[in-house]
Amino acid sequence: MKKFFATLALAIMFAAQAEAVSCEDSSFAFDTINHKLREWKCTPLKIWYGGDELNNAENIAYMNDLAAGKGFEKKFTACMVFYSDFHSPPDDGTISAWNHDTDYKNWSWYFGRYKDGTWHLMTWGY
Repeated sequence: MKKFFATLALAIMFAAQAEAVSCEDSSFAFDTINHKLREWKCTPLKIWYGGDELNNAENIAYMNDLAAGKGFEKKFTACMVFYSDFHSPPDDGTISAWNHDTDYKNWSWYFGRYKDGTWHLMTWGY
């Protein structure tokens, strides 16, 4: 498992150097996504950056629409999108939003950034 995370961290750092998203931004997104998946008792399989082309006016407007719906007062000036593959937990007898013991692929994660550089995870899913 350590090898997986080491490889994943290197892949994200390499992608961050090739793209406009900084290594710090990528680390924040990776940590946030990983934390959320673990909170849901899911096993992360792969996390990757969607690319600079997704930091566009349409997606920034989408982040601001979501923010307005949540009562945020400040406007976002940037957007970054990550994707992940993960495995849902086995059936433990509780009701779950997931299909138990299933791989989910290409799950999207949208982050909005304020002018001051602060990122917020705004939405996730298909």
